[in-house]
Amino acid sequence: MKQSKRHVALHLHRTGSAFRETIVVFTKLTSLIPWEEAKQTILEEGILQKGSRVTEIGIIHEIRRRYLFAPQWLPDALHLREFLLTSIPQRAKYQALFVYTYHADYVIQKVFRKIIIPNITQNCELRNSIIVEYLSQLKDETGVNWSLNTIRVWTKSLKTMLREVGFLKHDKVTKPYVQPETFAFFLLWLFYKLRALKKVLEHRALTPLCLDDEDETYLLKKGNEKGWWYYTKGGGVIEFIPKTQNLREWIHALE
Repeated sequence: MKQSKRHVALHLHRTGSAFRETIVVFTKLTSLIPWEEAKQTILEEGILQKGSRVTEIGIIHEIRRRYLFAPQWLPDALHLREFLLTSIPQRAKYQALFVYTYHADYVIQKVFRKIIIPNITQNCELRNSIIVEYLSQLKDETGVNWSLNTIRVWTKSLKTMLREVGFLKHDKVTKPYVQPETFAFFLLWLFYKLRALKKVLEHRALTPLCLDDEDETYLLKKGNEKGWWYYTKGGGVIEFIPKTQNLREWIHALE
């Protein structure tokens, strides 16, 4: 089915990943609700330090789009804020923000399925021209009005974001090391809702992390080591028991 032009809009060329700015916003504000008041506070205090009100407004709108209207099967903005307040590695925070960004952006999803995932274990160079050519094709298919310059800027922003979360190393597509904290953040949120580990591991929420069976087993055992849950598998039987009652309790234990 043909997507609406609005649905396939490009966003990264205006703000980039904005992961650093998102963390600043979420950690500086004690409340994100109501959003209009939070937005005004951000602008008045100048916490983004961009020197351009237009740029800052663009970033604020993008933060709102990605994180305040995320699907219900992702942790809500208040849980995300608490996660970002912890002293976990920055890469873990960036990877978590990437999951939201992926699910909020149809074009990123298309590029991942067409270009990134097929090459994730091939150690292939991700040339700008590959993405530009694909977006030009997508433009023709959907009838959107993207200029070549916009596509090129978007492409550079995407590659910067991929480096930030571990999908690119020296311009070559690579399988990232998913931080245990990132994995646990989404795993526990889903488990408290679904109460079935198999359903959680198959859930589309985890798709952007590109985990295979070996990755999942490693991360589940890592959670055992850290005391986050009890996990064991043997004889076709899987046991998984969180050591906390809810996601907020687990986040607070990270601090």
